[in-house]
Amino acid sequence: MAIEYVGCITVCGLVEHHANICQRDVDKEKHLKRLHQTTPWIESPLVGADHNSLVFSQRSEANSIELFFDLFFVANLATFTAYHSITDGDYLLGYIGFFGILWSTWFQITLHDVRFARDSLYERICKTIQFICFVGLALVGSQFNPASRKGDNIVSTMTLGGGLLAFQYLVVLFFTWRARYAKLYLPLGLMFLTYAVAMAAFAAMTPAFKGVQNKHHLVYLVWYVVAAVEAIAVISISSCWRMLSFKKTHLMERMSLLTIIVIGEGAIGATKTVSRLMGKHGLDVEGCFLIMCIIIILVFIWALYFDNFPHGHYGTIRQQIWSLLHFPFQLAIVGVVEGSQQLAIARYTMKTISKIGKELTQLCDVERLDGTELRDGLLSILHYFELDGKLETMKFFHDAQSAIFKMGNSTGICATVTDDWPQELWNVSSSISNGLYVGLGIKIPVKKLEHGFQPLDIALESWELVYMYYWACFCVLILCLTIFLFLIRRHKVDLFDYTSIISRVIVLGVGSALLGLYANKAALYAALQTALLLPICVILLFLVLVSDKLSSMWCNSRLKKSGEPYVLEVEEHHHKDSQLFGFDAAGDEHRVSWAPWVCDGVAKHAAAVEPRAYDDAGSEASWAWGIHAGWHGTRTFRLSVFTTETKIFFVI
Repeated sequence: MAIEYVGCITVCGLVEHHANICQRDVDKEKHLKRLHQTTPWIESPLVGADHNSLVFSQRSEANSIELFFDLFFVANLATFTAYHSITDGDYLLGYIGFFGILWSTWFQITLHDVRFARDSLYERICKTIQFICFVGLALVGSQFNPASRKGDNIVSTMTLGGGLLAFQYLVVLFFTWRARYAKLYLPLGLMFLTYAVAMAAFAAMTPAFKGVQNKHHLVYLVWYVVAAVEAIAVISISSCWRMLSFKKTHLMERMSLLTIIVIGEGAIGATKTVSRLMGKHGLDVEGCFLIMCIIIILVFIWALYFDNFPHGHYGTIRQQIWSLLHFPFQLAIVGVVEGSQQLAIARYTMKTISKIGKELTQLCDVERLDGTELRDGLLSILHYFELDGKLETMKFFHDAQSAIFKMGNSTGICATVTDDWPQELWNVSSSISNGLYVGLGIKIPVKKLEHGFQPLDIALESWELVYMYYWACFCVLILCLTIFLFLIRRHKVDLFDYTSIISRVIVLGVGSALLGLYANKAALYAALQTALLLPICVILLFLVLVSDKLSSMWCNSRLKKSGEPYVLEVEEHHHKDSQLFGFDAAGDEHRVSWAPWVCDGVAKHAAAVEPRAYDDAGSEASWAWGIHAGWHGTRTFRLSVFTTETKIFFVI
């Protein structure tokens, strides 16, 4: 242990987490052979248990393999989004269904990992199998249709995942049995039974997907029933047996990381939308404005979530309800960010079609062109959109080109003054407009095309649906954010609590009113033709953020001026799970909320150390001496001792 004099007596040393030895001089150990770090075959989950609180707590933050596991979630979500444009009700239900399966699988695995998973070869093998399951979901997700015969693929994947979870809980039960923790036998046995029954239910569904489709109509709904029962069972067991609760786990961090991933999927979609809107003809003022709105919406959603993120424990049951609510919350995020992109595309398409109509009107109704002049003008419009640059739009290019050459070989097409276009001009307009929409890369149901529907007819129907689910998801998003505020509140109610709820309720009402426009088709199409829908969403989210900011600033100012006791909602420091205690001259112990150290001088030129401490009431107090102990980083434990009489400061 090194001792240095720095104007006051300072004893410095570091206590290592595992070896309880002083910090070594690494440079003096270069001539020694090293003891290699090895991964154990298997490790008991009881090693990471908090025996004082009687809960499982393996680590305070996500490890690398958990983050690696999250990549498979985002890969599945990105793949499914790329292959499924929401163009009708079936696609929308399929999107919700696949997201539910994906999220439920991730959630069940996470509930196990945050309590029991420790890095070992056994755990890595389990994770590899789970990676395989997620790859299997990606295979099904590219053409997800739960009512098809291919549903047996997803049944097999979910059977494998459920069986693995049952085995993992059986391993945990074995270690608790070996340690003679009799109180955990029943809850862990129930956990094993839950996943074993779920595995059996999934396996029993396999024969239903053999043969004709009518035999398994709506059988796939059992997937969602089993997933819901699994979640309810796990949450109920952990609520009844608090030793299996998530009190000291990093579950909140895992949910926040998944939220970032879901928002990040929106960022990926935004970059694709940029390419669709401005990839051919360069930057456009309105296009840039719409993309900026999408990005701002992503930022505002992130801010609304993380500015009110829970810190510390706020109730075992409330924490679990908070976790479950992330399913509708994150699904709503997906709906808002995907809907924002679709609304931007709808505005771009309608604006471009209107532009095509104006140019055709100029050539035929205003300039009254005919013959080769009309042909050249129409070909100029056709070549501007570069429909011959993609295979999927080549048909529309040839249809438009044929109609144009036919008009060029005719005379008097635009000579007659009528209120309507000639049929030939309608054919050109339809071919260019349909090719424009198909060229954006929107996935269109083949069955509708086979029944004679034009792409623009499908687009108009899909935009109605987009508008509906966009504002529905917006309302669900605001509702979840409101419920989160109720769940995470730990302290006395103040003005911020009232204004934050009121602002969200008002915004929720506006969102519901906008959703009501869906019933009025004329008003709906008038709204879709404007560029105001995304700015309205931005303004609504901005008003909530401004309300939160102003009310919190006002409450903080009033509280500090009042002199009343208060606590810090978020404590920014580098010491995890640290405690600071002070002792007065009589030797009575007092808990210290926080204490800055005021030093005359810096580094080794310090002349004195003046300890100051503030109690829970926020009042400054002078302590005769005090102790501060806590973990610094992940491997170092520091203990500080101070005294006001002798100006001695120890760091051990």
